[in-house]
Amino acid sequence: MRLFRRRRWPREEWLALGEAFVVLAIVRLSLAAMNFKRIERLTRRVVRRLAPSPVDGTPEDDARLGRAVRRAAKLVPGAKCLAQATAAMVVSAHHNRRSRMTIGVKLGATEAFGAHAWLETPHGIPVGGEEAAQFAPLMTVDPYA
Repeated sequence: MRLFRRRRWPREEWLALGEAFVVLAIVRLSLAAMNFKRIERLTRRVVRRLAPSPVDGTPEDDARLGRAVRRAAKLVPGAKCLAQATAAMVVSAHHNRRSRMTIGVKLGATEAFGAHAWLETPHGIPVGGEEAAQFAPLMTVDPYA
């Protein structure tokens, strides 16, 4: 598998991948078993409990989070953008960093309806940012708002 060709990653990269994998797998199973409203409430509660007074973090933290979630998504079947953004928000809170998830929609005359979720931090969009510009924000999940 191409993911593991580089075995000499720094220890922090391996730990980040392991954490992202576990959280992403739990979120993916939750999305399959529960409705979104319930998962949103649970996520808000978990994030506030993990990081009662979060800090902004650094761009390097965001980059590591984005890499870890993208790599973990290759290992978790069906881990689409909503699961990735939700898992990234929980992992970010575990490291006491501020983030929020945005869900956007795309509806055009020539294209079909589309939805996308991404994670925003004070330094940018580490998860789901590649397609985020194509979508109009519909709702934001901000545990601290």
